[in-house]
Amino acid sequence: MIRTILTPDTQTVTFTVPRDYVGKELEIIAFSKKEGLRRLKKSELLSPALNGNPLSNEEFVEWIANADAKPGIGLKEARNKWAKKREQLKQLIK
Repeated sequence: MIRTILTPDTQTVTFTVPRDYVGKELEIIAFSKKEGLRRLKKSELLSPALNGNPLSNEEFVEWIANADAKPGIGLKEARNKWAKKREQLKQLIK
């Protein structure tokens, strides 16, 4: 991690990237020291209805993209599976 505090005297700021960072995706954040780095509030986190820690917006979008990439099942197959499951549930509640 690179962390430094500087006071720019021009609109252009340059810095040297360490050798082990070359070729990697970097995220550069700039804010005034008084302003501070804004933290996400709990209410800004999205979470599907699953057990576990809440997901950030980026994690949620990635979760959806991964789900969309997986193969699905046809409507007939889904209806057949649900009919079997419904019968099992009916038997359990008798």
